[in-house]
Amino acid sequence: MQGRLNVEFPKSKLEISQPKAEMRINSQLPRVIIDQYQCFAEAGLKNYSDLTKDNGQWAYKCFMERIARYNQEGDMLAQIEKGNSSIPLIAENTFPTYDFNINFIPKSRPKIDVTGHINIDWDIKKPIINYEVRNPVFQYEHGKVEISMRQWPSIEMNYVDENV
Repeated sequence: MQGRLNVEFPKSKLEISQPKAEMRINSQLPRVIIDQYQCFAEAGLKNYSDLTKDNGQWAYKCFMERIARYNQEGDMLAQIEKGNSSIPLIAENTFPTYDFNINFIPKSRPKIDVTGHINIDWDIKKPIINYEVRNPVFQYEHGKVEISMRQWPSIEMNYVDENV
């Protein structure tokens, strides 16, 4: 009779659950800031402090130019006895001439800034895995061995020649 080996592999148990991920969004809406002050300043539309400062600088420059001109005219009149024609020159400079030109304003561009942000934070959860291993089941039946002898061992010795 032959021996037998039966092996059963029960199914292992596997459970997987995935908790949902969480997402948090923090945002600030975009905001566009347009600064056109330089454009308006070039067109002559300034705030009171800059306008006062610019007018003060212009007045000081004009004042210094006038003093220099009056000094020069006074020096010319002081030397009238030398025969130079200083009075007609002084009369010509009494009414200034102006040059006209075309200019386009504004020359600079407005400053544009955009503020705002968006932050996305993820809380990713790990999966929960339960795994149960079930060992295989072995069943072994011994076989039977029957022994029988067809012939028992024996040795026969014969002497054929008598000269030993």
